[in-house]
Amino acid sequence: MLYGESANATEFGDCIMAKKNMADDSSAIRYKPRANVVLLEVSSDWIKLLEVVGDRSGIRITKAYLEHVDAEMVVSESLRTAFKQHKFSNVPLLCSIPRQLVNVRLLELPSVDAAEIADMVALQVSRQTPYSMQEILSGFKLIGHTRQGTYTRVLLAIVQRTAVRTRYYAVEDAGLTVGQMGVSSEGVMSWLLHHTHSEPPEKVFLSLDVDSYFTHMLVTRHRKVIYTKSLLWGAKQAEAGPEGFVGRVQEAVRSCEDTLQGQNFDLVLVSGARVARQPDMLEALEACLQVPCQGVDVLADVRMAPEAEAAITERVKDAMSLTGLVGMALTPSALSLHFVPDVYAMRQRLLEMGRNWAGVISGLAVLLVAGSLYFSVGTSRRVQRLRELQVETALLADPVKQVERRVAVIRATRSRQEVQVMPEFLLPVLHAAVPQGVFLDSLDLQIENGRFALSGSAPQRRDIRELIRLLEEARYFAGVEEAGGTAMDNTQRFRFQINGDIVGGVQP
Repeated sequence: MLYGESANATEFGDCIMAKKNMADDSSAIRYKPRANVVLLEVSSDWIKLLEVVGDRSGIRITKAYLEHVDAEMVVSESLRTAFKQHKFSNVPLLCSIPRQLVNVRLLELPSVDAAEIADMVALQVSRQTPYSMQEILSGFKLIGHTRQGTYTRVLLAIVQRTAVRTRYYAVEDAGLTVGQMGVSSEGVMSWLLHHTHSEPPEKVFLSLDVDSYFTHMLVTRHRKVIYTKSLLWGAKQAEAGPEGFVGRVQEAVRSCEDTLQGQNFDLVLVSGARVARQPDMLEALEACLQVPCQGVDVLADVRMAPEAEAAITERVKDAMSLTGLVGMALTPSALSLHFVPDVYAMRQRLLEMGRNWAGVISGLAVLLVAGSLYFSVGTSRRVQRLRELQVETALLADPVKQVERRVAVIRATRSRQEVQVMPEFLLPVLHAAVPQGVFLDSLDLQIENGRFALSGSAPQRRDIRELIRLLEEARYFAGVEEAGGTAMDNTQRFRFQINGDIVGGVQP
């Protein structure tokens, strides 16, 4: 993806629906399970459905339904069958979108004001994804303050609308209700912070949660998430040996060196699929990173009813991760991200309005029967017009306020930023410098730090040198050099990484 891994604002209608939790979420996470919660995650490989009850002594999985997904499966029918056969509680579902389907970005914003942060995030959304605003939904979560409490670190999540709609439709077609549609990242973060809460806060933890087809990487320091990345390696690739896993992790660790600022990890925690926690995997990872590596069984501290224990078989434990769902069950009230499709949100608002007006309509019906036809028709028209005006007022109030706030933020931001180093000027120059046959996989523009990094592949090494030369000659870049690790892949192409400085230039 050209922009690398992309990174909660509430917008009206077909734009963004998300909850805002303006507290310092990561440091305030406490163990607060609900009495009863049903969790669902549908990935390209598995349907994961758990019912969890909680009290002060911990959480307990009472029911579980885990089914492998194939091309012929209809998810709604599987859910309907699962609820009927296993007698799951009929409560709104806490749903999770797999991390691999969501672009996540950590931002550091120069404000602690809720309204300003929401406006800044809204401005960043279009810059952090190659998709148009009509194709995406976004949400954000505050994960801590930095720079003596003057800046705020924000986790921004962007997901395509189709991924959200598909899951809502599957749940609705099964006759169920969505209580919240979040991202597995929040669940994994919740579990990790709960697992390490007794450790010294200055320790730096690298968490690798391995699912069936991807690995969720998190780095925490002072009980706050400082780096996150999704690695395209999962339990399905474990048969090929540890080399692929170690290589992916090593590459990801290099990309977070700037974030660590010279620090090293104190401990690597590997959770999720059991095949990734085997001794040979841990030994290879430890030898590569020179850091102690520890395999963690997330389910070890979770009580299970016999029915759930029978469903979570050894094959299931080997093949996938339940960390995200367990983490969501630990602190369901702390989950901030909530994606709602525009059509679903509008329908819910109309249903709510219908329920609110049910009493009024009943009273009007009595008046219609008792009054004259003329009075009845007049009253009906006035009521209908009143409802239309209320809907229009409700629809337009929030967008107007948001537009006004954004205009103010845009004006202030534009006045402070150097126009010559805005991405809209840098990207055309970079695009013109790419030689024929060279493909870029990711681009990270760190405007505040004056640095950029890109990775990709080329048919020949001289093409890489040519790209570096052209970037050096461009008026926007300097100090361009290979980051190391250039090697030929299975497609006979040379994989490369290039870093450099953004020095600006004369505005065209």
